[in-house]
Amino acid sequence: MRHGFVAGRCELSSPSMQALTNLLFQLPQKETHRDGIPILPGGLPLVGHAPFNIGSPLTFLRNAASKVGPLFWTKNMGGWSLVCMGEPGFELLKNRVTSSEFIREQAPDFIGDSLLSRDGVPHRNLRSAMSGAFTPRGLTSSGAAAISAEVIEASVASLPQQGPFSLLAETQKLALDIIFRIMGIDRSELDAWNRNYRDFVMGALPVRIDLPFSPARRASRGRRWLDARLASLISAARGKPDMKGTLAALLAARDEEGNALGDADLIQNLRLLALAGHETSASVMAWLGIVLAQRPDLWEKLRDESMAAPGLPRSPEELKRHPFAEALFREVLRMYPPVAFTAREATEDLVLHGRRVRRGTMITVPIGAYGYDPAFFPEPENFDPSRWMGRRVPPSAIETAAFGGGPHFCLGYHLAWVEVVQFATAFARELTRRGVRPQLAPGAAPPKLRHLPFGQPPKKTRLELVRAA
Repeated sequence: MRHGFVAGRCELSSPSMQALTNLLFQLPQKETHRDGIPILPGGLPLVGHAPFNIGSPLTFLRNAASKVGPLFWTKNMGGWSLVCMGEPGFELLKNRVTSSEFIREQAPDFIGDSLLSRDGVPHRNLRSAMSGAFTPRGLTSSGAAAISAEVIEASVASLPQQGPFSLLAETQKLALDIIFRIMGIDRSELDAWNRNYRDFVMGALPVRIDLPFSPARRASRGRRWLDARLASLISAARGKPDMKGTLAALLAARDEEGNALGDADLIQNLRLLALAGHETSASVMAWLGIVLAQRPDLWEKLRDESMAAPGLPRSPEELKRHPFAEALFREVLRMYPPVAFTAREATEDLVLHGRRVRRGTMITVPIGAYGYDPAFFPEPENFDPSRWMGRRVPPSAIETAAFGGGPHFCLGYHLAWVEVVQFATAFARELTRRGVRPQLAPGAAPPKLRHLPFGQPPKKTRLELVRAA
């Protein structure tokens, strides 16, 4: 029997969002096309379509595409952006006719000169040096997978015994704890790292006014603290040849030319990829728990698989013992993508959906929308882990589009995969040991996907643990 998952269905068929999109098309506008490509109606003075794109961008963009087609202009505070839906948009992520280097100028303090803002040879050299530490085997050999399992088991064991609680708050703490532990940070410093990291991420906001207590001032202060501590960690790690974890693996890594990573590259990328990357794992873990709280049938399957295993997986071979936990990870990622969209700048004139696009155009690629495309996923509004079971080939590039694509595919993808499978297994084993199962707290409605900026469940969503039948 196939079960429809109501929370996923509500996200794409929200009556309020549909009504809002219909309203936009009734508003008068002076220009209807730009370079022969439709302009999405309803842009407001100064802010354009930005207010309508906040919170539910995937619903907004899909509704817009149903009205004007897969290629259309939107306007926001930063200017015009061309939205490209469908497979032609995904092809742009290969960076054959596009670039990511504009990100350095748009977010110099937050992104900086990291992997995300490099292209060509500089990007290839840096990624070749870093990628080994983040593969499944690299995570095993460095001890990172074992550290992750240890943190997750301890965190799940400390979940509240009684009363409603926010699973997102719990997964955010444990995901950040994992990152800090695999970087060799002492437990006694976790609160300070967490506090300064939270200040640092303020740099992702488009507010550049530098005043006391402003986001820009807090972000700058947080970055200085993190950079100083990362430099100290790197210096200390260089004197510990037997040290375990991802930082030690990165220090030992070499690029295609045999060069080691310099301190500046390590700091830039650890600050962004290692720290900011934990948000995606935390989001997927929280959504997974919320799904299980609404689907007893899925809970029972996960429970049976988890209890049959000797423990949490710590290697690629052990991951194979948890096919259902992996299927849950992939289906949650498909329906609740942590990132809604990314962007690229055209480096030459090109043709998209039969229309000519000029060099220098900023193009939005809605990577979170591919999971809802019926061309790739039949009945996309149904939460159905069985679509991932029994497959003989790994997921295609577009099936993992929630983590990007092309040369900038997320370096932390495998770490997230390992973490979420470990979390699902530990969650099921610990709750079974207690004789309880998860369910939504009384009065709680199934949460909807919102991106502010990550696709996390609302923090007010509460779970409770009830006696299992």
